[in-house]
Amino acid sequence: MKHTKTLVKSAIALLLTITIQYGCKKADQPAVAPEKPVEQLVEDHLTITPERQKIIDLFNKNKNAKGEATGMVAAASYRSFNINYYGTVPNDIKTLVNGEIDQLYTTSTTSTTKSRMTGAVINVYNAPGQGDLFYTNGNVYIVNFSVYRNVHTGPGNVIFHELIHYLHDRWISSGFNNATIYNLWQNCRYSNVYPAGSYVLSNQAEYLAVSAEAKYCNTSRPPYNAGTLASSDPNCNNYLSSNF
Repeated sequence: MKHTKTLVKSAIALLLTITIQYGCKKADQPAVAPEKPVEQLVEDHLTITPERQKIIDLFNKNKNAKGEATGMVAAASYRSFNINYYGTVPNDIKTLVNGEIDQLYTTSTTSTTKSRMTGAVINVYNAPGQGDLFYTNGNVYIVNFSVYRNVHTGPGNVIFHELIHYLHDRWISSGFNNATIYNLWQNCRYSNVYPAGSYVLSNQAEYLAVSAEAKYCNTSRPPYNAGTLASSDPNCNNYLSSNF
């Protein structure tokens, strides 16, 4: 009987020792930080850097109160779009601008979408390193002719892409903070349908613009075209079909 009690006490003591040691080991381990919310990546086509602000100010300074370009800025129009050319703009650049506008009219987007797009102003000026290609406040800026030409060595439509930013900003409920588009982007990110680092995954604004460019014009980066978008991200494909 005494032998049995001794064994029981020994077993209890051993169990307590193991429990205490395990607890100490856990306490010594660094605490696991709670998962942080995913931070929005920097948006290259929308972030207004000091250099881009200089370009914006340059165009604004050369417009009169009615918004018509004067002085160094030559106001032009093409198929209902208002285009501001600052300084000397080569004919091939003007041809590319007009060609991209021609292409957007051939897309399967609705007449309403095409009409709304004409509300944005297209500003063209060669200032490498000071903005490149971006959208802000109802304006599309093409300010690096080398980059612009390079896009056209493959599929892609810069103006269409930037005009999707414009529609997202001005014509979609809550603009760039629209919850539906944000959730589509997040779901796409976590489903791993595109390679990590793909520009389409940058944030909700680029997600919509790159996806739309692929669907309606083709592009040189994922998802590339309408077929790939439909198979890889059918929810976004359906959203675009229903709203654009």
